[in-house]
Amino acid sequence: MITDYKSPPSGLMSTDVSLANELNTFFACFEAAPGSANANSASANNTNVAIGAANNTCAEPTIGQRSLIKTKSDVRRVFKRVNTRKAAGPDGICGRVLKACADQLAPVFTNIFNLSLKFGIIPSCFK
Repeated sequence: MITDYKSPPSGLMSTDVSLANELNTFFACFEAAPGSANANSASANNTNVAIGAANNTCAEPTIGQRSLIKTKSDVRRVFKRVNTRKAAGPDGICGRVLKACADQLAPVFTNIFNLSLKFGIIPSCFK
């Protein structure tokens, strides 16, 4: 018998695949066909790539896809919940700074996250 073993909470996992299919449809519309302008623009700056992705023929986002949009309060909450006892990441910024500056960082990162979701591009500095 394992001491302090707690069974995983039930109900967290769902067999409904509709969200997975919806996310797949959303992000698949940003993929460029081989040899297209978007595929060849990997060396271009992020602005040009974002413009190319914006020109793809994606359907209007569904209600579920619109829920992917993050608000300032969502992002601020994540910054406030950073564990200050953990080591800094590869960028060298410690959790204490992120937590203390949550109110100033939230609007900037909210904009970056929402643009990333809108254009289907992850900034290279986030990879």
